Amino acid sequence: MSNAARRGFTLIELLVVIAIIAILIGLLLPAVQKVRTAAARIQCQNNLKQIALAAHSYDGANGRLPAGTDTQSVGCLVYLLPHMEQDARYNNFNFSTAYPMWYQNPLNRPPSTSTDVIPRPPVLYGGEGTINTFLCPASPAPESFTTVCMFWAIGTAGLDYPAAYGTANSYVYSSAPGRLVLGRTNYVGMGGYYSPSSNPANAGLFTYQSKTSVARVPDGTSNTIMFGEFAGGNIAWGGSGGIPDGQTGMSWVNGFIYSGYGTPVSLPLSSTYAGNPSYVLFNSYHQGFINVALADGSVRSLPTSISWDAWIALTGYQDGTVVSLN
Repeated sequence: MSNAARRGFTLIELLVVIAIIAILIGLLLPAVQKVRTAAARIQCQNNLKQIALAAHSYDGANGRLPAGTDTQSVGCLVYLLPHMEQDARYNNFNFSTAYPMWYQNPLNRPPSTSTDVIPRPPVLYGGEGTINTFLCPASPAPESFTTVCMFWAIGTAGLDYPAAYGTANSYVYSSAPGRLVLGRTNYVGMGGYYSPSSNPANAGLFTYQSKTSVARVPDGTSNTIMFGEFAGGNIAWGGSGGIPDGQTGMSWVNGFIYSGYGTPVSLPLSSTYAGNPSYVLFNSYHQGFINVALADGSVRSLPTSISWDAWIALTGYQDGTVVSLN
């Protein structure tokens, strides 16, 4: 009996196998990416759902929603913490009225030194830390942000805010080392179109010292945006205050932004983008849409192709213009 000769792969056969594997990988990668994209979208919507439910819980307990910001510029998300099983984080925040603004309190944010050396104690500053429900998985990781916005005010001083808050279009970002300490959020309350005093019909549910309620929304809770996505934007700081150029975002202590800067956009923006800078617009890293929570607690994906008139109508709760998302 003779033994059959063993035969290995020829070079051509090996190349064919490699080509088949490459084709299969090429087909698999887009599918994996689609799954990841869908998962990020679902998680983002779930985050907004939890925030909206917390707002409804607060409204039920207090007869109104929390103010967009209070007199110390402490935002609505802070007041929602106890309704999101974040009691410890809420109790760690210091509401002392000895400081005009929350971020001036050394228990909430370390004093500015323009260096990245973080003084301890406290072990945890009031505005410090990651809250996963406030972060969209499609957005950049919190540690990639160079700084965050701590205060957002639009309108002539004395119109919607006390004169001490500054002039029109005030955005206060944290210098070092607070820039590394403060927690981020990708979700903010809807302030509506600019200053409520001059445009009361277009006011959103969250503004300075607002006292709105989901039970009193003339336009209908299913037609009014309560929270929306805000992934941030890029600002060139040039090292000022110890802040390098790069991605900036929003502190979860901040409360809301206005819709009047423009319709929402997807990030990153192209170099030809000629509108308002991304850091003042509702935006997301989802392509072609942002997620929003409506006043009825439902969550929807809103296309970035939405018209200006429809966008403004959805962001105001008493403008008399009803836009159906159906």
